[in-house]
Amino acid sequence: MKGQWTNIYSSDLPLRSWWVDSGNDCRFISIVLPEVFGINNWIRNFSQKLAKQNVSALALPLYGRTAPKLDLGYSEEDLKLGRHYKNLTTSNNIIEDVSAAISWVKEKYPQKKISIIGFCFGGHAALIASSLKGIESSFCFYGAGVTTPRSDTNFAPLDLLEKVSGKLNFICGSSDDLIPLQDRLEIKKRFKKVDPLEERFIYVEVKGAHHGFMCEERESFDKEASSIGWNLLMKELN
Repeated sequence: MKGQWTNIYSSDLPLRSWWVDSGNDCRFISIVLPEVFGINNWIRNFSQKLAKQNVSALALPLYGRTAPKLDLGYSEEDLKLGRHYKNLTTSNNIIEDVSAAISWVKEKYPQKKISIIGFCFGGHAALIASSLKGIESSFCFYGAGVTTPRSDTNFAPLDLLEKVSGKLNFICGSSDDLIPLQDRLEIKKRFKKVDPLEERFIYVEVKGAHHGFMCEERESFDKEASSIGWNLLMKELN
């Protein structure tokens, strides 16, 4: 199976996305939302890794209006540039673009279940997008800032929990500087309030893991923590 670029249209806006088809027998198609670094080498490889486990993957850009072909590494300059574009993205952009991806999947593969998997800013975006209908499960890997009201909406992504109809997983590390203890406690509290039996909203905190622990190309990569995250995915998607 080989990945390829394809355009997903959000209204008239072409979203240059990376598609890896695992074959007709897959149950799940995952919409992968990238870090602030765009659909780079790691996101493409991760999508390929999913497809090898019989989960077709569509990596969707989050900067389709400002940097549609963004493909960055992990230097400080790359991070600065990625954050610049992140600050230009709105919740409406995220909702519109993920909705377009859901429509694309449903049109081509009406019988498949849809999951959303997001990392870093993609994790933040995945929590926002998890409020959309048609999503079986969402995985928000170390999505920062979800407890803070956004400047474009005046509400926090966490305020959307009541609209989530599928399963929602939030996975982060206890040593993540971008998700301080106060935020982690608030996420757990809000999850428990909406889902007291912890049947749909699952919070997983990996002891000692830092931000970006899933990505082999980052200094913060943690093999053990990454295995925990990957196994959570496989348990749900397979």
